[in-house]
Amino acid sequence: MTEVSTRPDSAVSSTELSTAALRFARRVHLGQHRKQTGEQFVEHPIAVADLLMQSGYDGPMISAAYLHDVVEKTDVDLDEIRERFGPDVAALVDYLSEDPEIDGYGARKRALRKRIMESGGDSVIIYAADRVANIRDWRKVSPENRPACGERLGTTLEERLELWQEDVEELHDADPATPFLEEMQSELSALRTEAQTPEST
Repeated sequence: MTEVSTRPDSAVSSTELSTAALRFARRVHLGQHRKQTGEQFVEHPIAVADLLMQSGYDGPMISAAYLHDVVEKTDVDLDEIRERFGPDVAALVDYLSEDPEIDGYGARKRALRKRIMESGGDSVIIYAADRVANIRDWRKVSPENRPACGERLGTTLEERLELWQEDVEELHDADPATPFLEEMQSELSALRTEAQTPEST
């Protein structure tokens, strides 16, 4: 059976496009696993998209959520995303992709956050949902296994906690009503409690 084209046009609904994006993400992430949990990698973008849909978001945001790690984690480039899913989705995926030329885990994460905060709009909302999903992934890891998890990612739990706290503060400073901010704060507080790490005052 010939694969249905995912090339966007006026006749393709946002639901059809997001379904195609999920199918594409499943294919290109096949064989990849989350370093935190060992789950199939595609479960992460699915979790981000689910958070958005449960909050009433749709359109290019959902497609971008499914695809937000594709350029960063696979051989697919941004031109292919643009060709298959259109410029709106490609722009969001571009904002949400780390710069591999930047050395250091923390430096890459901070540069990504800076770029997203400067872009504003939908990319900030997807980013916030992504943070929630990431913290929840860390919470799935038993405390005794978190140091090894950090090593696999090139970081430590302490550095991750610091970065997430910076996320919360910058998102709050930009807009205290940022979607998913409360969820981020709640999940981060729970992770700190589990790690017996005192919260910043």
